[in-house]
Amino acid sequence: MTKLIVICGATATGKSGLGLNLAMRLSSVILSADSRQVYREFDIGTAKPTLAERKLVPHYLID
Repeated sequence: MTKLIVICGATATGKSGLGLNLAMRLSSVILSADSRQVYREFDIGTAKPTLAERKLVPHYLID
């Protein structure tokens, strides 16, 4: 059975960092549900993961 872990919370509370660390520890991926990160070239004010972070862990629904 595949498990889904959901991380949610208020803005600027460390959700992205927690998700990245958890995904690396579990050899998993990140599926973004952010309403703004889905857009290409809409980087300012969205706190999108860096390219280095995206290389560490596969991210989906970003850009």
